[in-house]
Amino acid sequence: MSNIARSHDYHIQVVTNDHFNANTYILKSNSNQNGCYLIDIGNYEGVIQLLEKNQYIKGIFLTHAHYDHICGINKIIDRFPHCKILSSSYTKEALRDSKMNLSFYHNTPITYNGNNIKVVDDQETLDLFQNDQLTILETPGHNKGSLSFKIGHAIFTGDSLIPDRAVITKLKSGNKVEALASIIKIKNNSKINDVIYPGHGESFEANTINWNFYL
Repeated sequence: MSNIARSHDYHIQVVTNDHFNANTYILKSNSNQNGCYLIDIGNYEGVIQLLEKNQYIKGIFLTHAHYDHICGINKIIDRFPHCKILSSSYTKEALRDSKMNLSFYHNTPITYNGNNIKVVDDQETLDLFQNDQLTILETPGHNKGSLSFKIGHAIFTGDSLIPDRAVITKLKSGNKVEALASIIKIKNNSKINDVIYPGHGESFEANTINWNFYL
């Protein structure tokens, strides 16, 4: 499944891992830059199908290290060995431990031990495309290492905010208090015309959110 939303100097495509209903987002330039970025990598084959000739993956931003959001990481790095992985320090650790990233419990243990991981910090900004900066938001609760990413009018929330669904905090390193604080943080960083791109489910406009459902 894929759809396209256009904004600023880039556009967004989404591919869903049908087994987990987990979203992988592709950020592509509107000005013919060949380097693309991913938010999570739960569907390697779907990403490759949507890349055009000469396009390549320049970086992957991980919302967290749960199996359904990282299961394609080794394949994508094998194909694009110069690709950078950007994550929290906890996610970097979890990538190296199949029990922390839960893949062990799916009977398909995955670890990633590459030296191309860059740890990013809260409120750090990174230039992606012309006139477009991505801002890092630390949003723990679902997972200690959870991050959200804002670029233009798009906010990628991973599993820290999913439409009409309570944040799951029962998994390893989950925390209800932190989850609530992260919801408030996302709310405070969203504007009326922003669009939320969650880790599961369809995207939705920030002005349609019933924040009381979460708070």
